[in-house]
Amino acid sequence: MTFVDKPDSIIERIDVVSPRERVKKSKRDAEDSPLTLLAKAHNLNTYPSPDRKGGLDAWTFPNDKDVDAWDFGVVVSFGWFLPNDVISRFKKAGINVHPSLLPKYRGSAPMQRSILNQDKTTGVTVQLLDPNEFDAGKILAQAEIDMPENVDYRTLESLLAKKGGELAVDVINNYDVRRRDAKMQDPTKVTKANKINREACKVQWSTWDASKAERLYRANAFRYPITAIWKVPDSGKELSVSLYDLFLVDSAASSTMQDYAPENDKVSVTSSAPGSIFFHRPSETLHVVCSDGSLLGMKAIQFDGKKRVSAKDFFNGYHIKSNVWRFE
Repeated sequence: MTFVDKPDSIIERIDVVSPRERVKKSKRDAEDSPLTLLAKAHNLNTYPSPDRKGGLDAWTFPNDKDVDAWDFGVVVSFGWFLPNDVISRFKKAGINVHPSLLPKYRGSAPMQRSILNQDKTTGVTVQLLDPNEFDAGKILAQAEIDMPENVDYRTLESLLAKKGGELAVDVINNYDVRRRDAKMQDPTKVTKANKINREACKVQWSTWDASKAERLYRANAFRYPITAIWKVPDSGKELSVSLYDLFLVDSAASSTMQDYAPENDKVSVTSSAPGSIFFHRPSETLHVVCSDGSLLGMKAIQFDGKKRVSAKDFFNGYHIKSNVWRFE
């Protein structure tokens, strides 16, 4: 038996279901998921989650001769819809910890959407698992927090993970009360938070302002890089390029070519065509013009199959001409 090392805890045993060991292409040795590593470090029993190929149909629910049934199933970013025959295996309930204030942002990308939509507040919901629909169960508890300014996905994830853990413990400790006071979700307030795919991370210079591109970078660059197309001068060849360390540029302070190379005070940066590339000498960064004349800054870029290089090395190595070369 695995016991929680807290004399005042109501929890006797915790078992963890997490992804199978996965093999990196560059290594022969398999590696555990971070959750599995943490569970093993605390001497918890671990079981593999459903395989992506076989799915739930090929998955065997954990079986232990010392346990007739688990009281709670706590699901966090599990990735599989659990049917009633799985949920019913828990004596008390199957509960889900979801990083949004449901019914807002049902789906797999609530944190990304909250960043993209410039929400002022966000939060965590602990809900009952619904046997018919993702994220539609009764709400057992919620915690609201202010969105940190200019927060990125990883920072928000850590913040909500801590809050979600605290809320899950509270629900388990006070389950009878939380279940009695559980609230139905208002179907008229449901919004969806679908995944943001790779294609959606290609900058559209002619229609996006710099703020949209910068928010997308903070929201989804942990999964897919923000990309553009660069036409190789004099060849017509088009190369995909990933953009890194993106930031908003103060357009008012960068309205002329005074700090750009080569010097040309007669050219206005913000009135140049969308996608126009400028090298800002004081900061050694690239500034690219967006649809409304706003400027998106970047500190590094990377061509497919190549090493990441600084903006300065890209500018010098490819002999970039400010306001001549462009990202498409």
